[in-house]
Amino acid sequence: MDVGERQREAGVEGPSLGGLETQVGFLLRLAQVAVFKDLIAEFKPFDLRPTDFSVLLVIEATPGLKQQEVGEALRIQRPNVVTILDQLQGRGLVLRGAVPGDRRSYALTLTPEGKALLVKAKAAHARHDRKLSGALKGLDKAALIDALERIAAI
Repeated sequence: MDVGERQREAGVEGPSLGGLETQVGFLLRLAQVAVFKDLIAEFKPFDLRPTDFSVLLVIEATPGLKQQEVGEALRIQRPNVVTILDQLQGRGLVLRGAVPGDRRSYALTLTPEGKALLVKAKAAHARHDRKLSGALKGLDKAALIDALERIAAI
């Protein structure tokens, strides 16, 4: 059953999607909106955006990483990484330290406050992930992740 059929069955009237309801890109966008809406709600008590959470996770997993490397890993443009890190540093969650032999770069680490907040945010993310897994019940999650990775590599 496609999106349009589900809408009609639920009594939702609206314009025809003109075939978009069968297009992978369109459905990925609808899924992204739904996922981010729920994730934003989960992170609201921590004043975190999904991107902030991702940056904190990468820094936790690889202390000492340069901000450029964080941006590359998460595919965030350089000016945006700088803004995100400025905000996280301003909140006392991230430290920028010197990189030996490179005065133009900063090594990133989490502060104790950043680590403590990340523990709580991970619990919220786990709740969110359980909701997603519930929506995928009966589907092969590993196959879905593989398919999404393939699309992301285009």
